[in-house]
Amino acid sequence: MKTDMGYWLRKNRLIAVTIISLALNVVAAFIIYQDSKITIDSHEKNLIKAEPLDYETFKNRWGNAWLGLEVADVTLEVALRKSLDRAEGAYVKTVAAGSPAQKADIAPTDVILSFNGRKIRTPEQLQSDLSGSEVSGEVYMCVAKDDYRLTVYAVPEERPAYLTPVTKTFPRLGIEVAEVTFGSDEAEKLQEAAKAGGVLVEMVLADSPAEKAGLQKDDVIMSFNSRKTRTLREFLSDLAGCQPGDNVRMCIMRDDYRKTIYVTLEDDSIFLEI
Repeated sequence: MKTDMGYWLRKNRLIAVTIISLALNVVAAFIIYQDSKITIDSHEKNLIKAEPLDYETFKNRWGNAWLGLEVADVTLEVALRKSLDRAEGAYVKTVAAGSPAQKADIAPTDVILSFNGRKIRTPEQLQSDLSGSEVSGEVYMCVAKDDYRLTVYAVPEERPAYLTPVTKTFPRLGIEVAEVTFGSDEAEKLQEAAKAGGVLVEMVLADSPAEKAGLQKDDVIMSFNSRKTRTLREFLSDLAGCQPGDNVRMCIMRDDYRKTIYVTLEDDSIFLEI
């Protein structure tokens, strides 16, 4: 029997090699499938476990994150020197010794162009994004050096007590908002529109700036003043950086179409809503 099998293998070597190769490919495909399934399941579990952003905690912690930067507007001269398309960004004037910014190799005369993937047009936008960031949570920035661009990573620290506290405004918009839930209809629509995320409007308060502007329940806010809005933290950071009386522009997704609305923010002296 063994002799017959050996004879058959020698005579049909190509067929045998092909069969073995197919068998190995099937086993490899099964292993890869199981590994990817475990990865997906783990990702979904992490999303389920993720704690929603607490608005009160966000407000109380607003302005605590510190990088150790002093920034200013980008002048036309700086834009030309850095080969920028526009005089936009945050020009770095000084960097505190031993600060997170210095550890990230940010230096005076650099220009910060983006923060966590969102474009920075003004120093105020950088301040808002940083103020809304978590202390000890890593952030990344695109920085224009003399003749090249560099992505740097930094971990904000607690704002030193000797510095003037960041002004907290939190103007009133008049809505209740939440993160777009993974796997929801809104998430699928955002994916179809090739958008990285958005913020779901759960309620619009009567006679509020949002209602006057035409914002509706179940709208998904995708941008705020031409900056993409992917998470609730980004949305609140932008809103908190505004002042009462500011007219802000938001791109929303409603059902199967998009719409731009303009809202004039109001004063919210009791800080109970957004």
